Order: sequence, then C-alpha cells, then structure tokens
Amino acid sequence: MLELIALAGLLIAGLAVMAVVGVIFLAVKIALWVVLFPIKLLFKLLWLPFGLAIGALGLVAGLGILPILLIVGFAIATIAAIAALLALLVPAIPFILLGLMIWTFVRKRPAAA
Repeated sequence: MLELIALAGLLIAGLAVMAVVGVIFLAVKIALWVVLFPIKLLFKLLWLPFGLAIGALGLVAGLGILPILLIVGFAIATIAAIAALLALLVPAIPFILLGLMIWTFVRKRPAAA
C-alpha cells in the first residue's frame, strides 16, 4: 500500500514539474510572439500585392478553363445518367423476356377469314 502512495506522490511531483516547464515555455512563447509580431505583420503587408496579383491570374485562368470544365462535367453527368439507367434496366431483362414469352403463348390469334 505504501508503494502505491509513493507512486502517486511521484506522479503528482512529475505533473508539477511539467506544469512549471509548461509555464516557462508559455512565457517564452509570449515574449517571442510580442517581439516578432511586428516583423510578421510587415512581411504579410509586403506580400499582399504579390498575393493579389497571383490571385487575379488564378481567377483569369479559372475563367478561361471554366467552359471546358462545364462541357466535360456535362458529358460525364450524361454518361453517368445513361449508366445508371442501364444498371436499373439490365437486371430486369430476364423478367421482360419471360413476360414476352408468356404473352406469345396466351395472346389471341386473329380469326381466319
């Protein structure tokens, strides 16, 4: 029983040490963030025109390729619709043929004149 109490004490001491280390790292992180934030902000502001230019080029390229993508998408959707229709009809073929066979046997033939 004393061993478990000693183990619990070691566990609590380890957690306390890790908490102190975590607070130290938090303080260092806050200090670095406060010091480096203006530099980070400056770089972001300097990158803004380049980012806007690259975004505008991407927009123009996207508008240029949009008709091709729409045509290909419509073709794929049409092919998928046909495939779905065939997937629904193909399993029914034996039943349709069976129905046609029964119909040929039970239909009334025209009377000879």
